[in-house]
Amino acid sequence: MRYPAGFTVKRILKAIERVGDKLPHPFILFLVLCVGVAVLSWVLASLGISAINPKTGDAVVVRSLVSGDGLVFALTSVTRNYANFPPLGVILVLILAIGIADKTGLIAALMQVSVAKAPRRLATLAIFLVGICGNIVSDAAYIILIPLSAMIFQAMGRNPLVGVVTGYVAVGAGYDANLIITPVDVLLSGISTDAARMIDANAYVSPLDNYYFIAASTVILSIVGTFIIERIVEPMAGRYHGDVVLDMSPVSNMKKKGLRRVGVATFIFVVVVLAIVSFSGSPLRNADGGLVPSPFLKSIVALLVIFFAVIGWIFGVTVGKIKTTRDGIAMMVAAVSDLAPVLVLFFGVSQFLAWFKWTHLGELIAVAGSHALDVSGFGGIPLLVSFIGLATVMNIFITSGSAQWSLMAPVFIPMMMLIDIEPALVQAVYRIADSATNIISPMSPYFAVCLSFLQRYRKEAGIGTLAKMTLPVSVGFLLSWTLFLVVWLELKLPIAPGIGLH
Repeated sequence: MRYPAGFTVKRILKAIERVGDKLPHPFILFLVLCVGVAVLSWVLASLGISAINPKTGDAVVVRSLVSGDGLVFALTSVTRNYANFPPLGVILVLILAIGIADKTGLIAALMQVSVAKAPRRLATLAIFLVGICGNIVSDAAYIILIPLSAMIFQAMGRNPLVGVVTGYVAVGAGYDANLIITPVDVLLSGISTDAARMIDANAYVSPLDNYYFIAASTVILSIVGTFIIERIVEPMAGRYHGDVVLDMSPVSNMKKKGLRRVGVATFIFVVVVLAIVSFSGSPLRNADGGLVPSPFLKSIVALLVIFFAVIGWIFGVTVGKIKTTRDGIAMMVAAVSDLAPVLVLFFGVSQFLAWFKWTHLGELIAVAGSHALDVSGFGGIPLLVSFIGLATVMNIFITSGSAQWSLMAPVFIPMMMLIDIEPALVQAVYRIADSATNIISPMSPYFAVCLSFLQRYRKEAGIGTLAKMTLPVSVGFLLSWTLFLVVWLELKLPIAPGIGLH
């Protein structure tokens, strides 16, 4: 894509990259942010700044890190903050199994015989569809799709850095959309029901109550995301000139034999899993016999680990890469060793997020923003669009969708019910804001994950590089999804079976 002379957007993105890449190493940056949180918490606590949580009615008081209690927390929680950091366990466990599949050459072979021959646009669109629907496996979708997307792009002769970003934005920016009902629907609808019963004791928001709008949004976002990646981000990134080379040698007969065995093993694995969960009394179903939520969904990471370990081992043995168990263990060790830079970065990120949460700064920002919109005086579509704007800003600071909705739902659902707006619609509107800015928030633990994968392909890649490549998608998703909502409302379409707008 050629940009006209003086093209403003290109200039802005270049400026963002220059400024961002002049920042210190992300590990140092997050330590600096820790100091900033400590100072800000001390200032606000000294001024006695507080707010009232609309859900509990309790006062939200800022806790100062520059105090006796703050010092004790900071010093005694270091290990706990790191060990409990959400992506840490998932990425460590998955990398053990995926590492075997990678080091044996299985993933590269699969790329050669399948994705590398696919049309360029079909591959990008497929990544977005898979990534957006990937929230059914929760945060594991990030860990799987980011590196896989990079390999897909490189196998097709495209820039793997763009592949990293494509996998990341597909999962993050489209997190609240899906073609099927997921645990996100269950969680948000439960919070919405509690909030709606402040006005109507019999109110009920079902997990199905956003389905039409969210399913349609999945298709729209996949198309928009594909357009932005291919027309803006990819031309801007240019060709890849890094040192990481994907093995694209011809697939040998032995590798083809290994792939056939992997195919058989995959079929058997899927049949066994389906057999276990298919009957109503399965221990992997919930108490009502359903699958959303259920132990099965909570077991996705473990099932993926077993799957990748088995197929990686089968392929390795077939092609001669694994002759003894020591060979397989060595591959797991090598995979974890490759992850070392990520583990170092995670330490700084985990401390910052823990400090930010302990001080109550995020909760204070959320409550203050809610009250600001409450007194704005807007109504109808302008109110809903303003609500998106407020929730978008708050999502940068509170990246947990359920935590933020727990704060906002008790304020906005009753308020909008009083002007005849359906509670399920308020929830659907919130989901737009909860998704679009996930990918540009440094508060998100997966921001650091994506940055680490970028640095695998280009060591000097920094926050500016990531911001330049993700900002167009974030803005594009926010604007297109909001416009799609406005059109939906103007056409007076139902947002789910039997659920209108009022």
